[in-house]
Amino acid sequence: MITSTVTVCALPGPIWAAKNVWGNQTLAFHSFVQDALGIELRIEKGVNQENERSRLSLCCSRLEAAMKLAPLQSIKEPAEFKAALTSNSSPVTTLGQNYLDAMRLMYEKATVASREMRLGATFFPPDLVPAHVKAFAGLVSNLHLSQVADLKTRIEFFRLAAENQCGVVELQNPFTYREQTFQPSVALGEPNKPAFQIAMVEERSFDNEGGNAYEILYDQVDRAVQSAKEGKRCAVNFSNQPHNVITEVLNAFAYSDSGNLETPIYIQVIYTDGSQARDLPLKCLPTRAADDLARLTNAPSLKVALLSMRHLEMDHRVDLSWFRNREVSKARAFAETDEFCYAETKRQLQGMRDKGAFIIHLYQTGLQPAIVGFYRALVEELVSRAEALSILQVVPFYYRGKSGYEEGKSWD
Repeated sequence: MITSTVTVCALPGPIWAAKNVWGNQTLAFHSFVQDALGIELRIEKGVNQENERSRLSLCCSRLEAAMKLAPLQSIKEPAEFKAALTSNSSPVTTLGQNYLDAMRLMYEKATVASREMRLGATFFPPDLVPAHVKAFAGLVSNLHLSQVADLKTRIEFFRLAAENQCGVVELQNPFTYREQTFQPSVALGEPNKPAFQIAMVEERSFDNEGGNAYEILYDQVDRAVQSAKEGKRCAVNFSNQPHNVITEVLNAFAYSDSGNLETPIYIQVIYTDGSQARDLPLKCLPTRAADDLARLTNAPSLKVALLSMRHLEMDHRVDLSWFRNREVSKARAFAETDEFCYAETKRQLQGMRDKGAFIIHLYQTGLQPAIVGFYRALVEELVSRAEALSILQVVPFYYRGKSGYEEGKSWD
């Protein structure tokens, strides 16, 4: 069972229209919102489905990453909503697994209505909030789910957002993966009869998750590693994480505490679409000695874009693309994309074993399954080369706008 919560955040109208300062942060996701809405329309018309769905996923990932920079204030009472906005903070509430189960039920029982109101979308601009909450409340009533606390909370939050001319962003926060299948905690209700049973799960508010995105993901991976050491199964969802954060956190956990080659500790990998990927090996790589790294001084290097046709302005910088966009961006489960990227990376890295010491400068893009698949294969390749002379080093580079590219921690 994937036990999750959903963080619901409200942002005032001006931020949805242009780049704005909110609290002490500059938020600039208005362009992602407009792009995503346009892509949704093209998907609805059946235009270029494969590429458009990939672009939508990328837009939403960027929007969610930008949203995590906003100053957040958890609210428990309606009166606190406006107070949070007045203090230049985004009102936040948390919904539990019952909301996610209810959403699934709504799509089963009222597919067209659910799709028309964009149920399950990451974001709702201010002009879409009133119609959405009206349709959502109506469907909740029609399915006799009005007593579900999570749904009542969501309706009240969206109504407050509409009254204060705010848009809403929803972020899913995963916890643990217990088993492959589960029984939903929300069932179709009957008049005068409870529609649900409270699921016995751990729930925590967003403001207790930690500071920035790096700290949040680091904490999740650390908990998964500790659980694995205790023989417990625990998963991490990488779907809504910035690609540079994923890379740097995995680097922090890839190397053993002893500095020697160790047996890997495996954690589970899941994605927001519910798919489970191959386990991820961590805490296993040795720390390379200075003499070993010295062999990289005159080693040939290759500049590589992770994915073709994503950032064309990078073309003059790179020698080749590691993955072809048309192969990676097919309509399939995220775990299947992860597996494709993992297998393709293993194939290419194994083919480089006869090249001796070698350096790859990897210019990354933000498709999370591609990132996780690449670095899973890289860890396994570095394990196989741990005692060999054919040293491989991968140095990630992250785009930082006008300031150019920032170099990440190397993998060797």
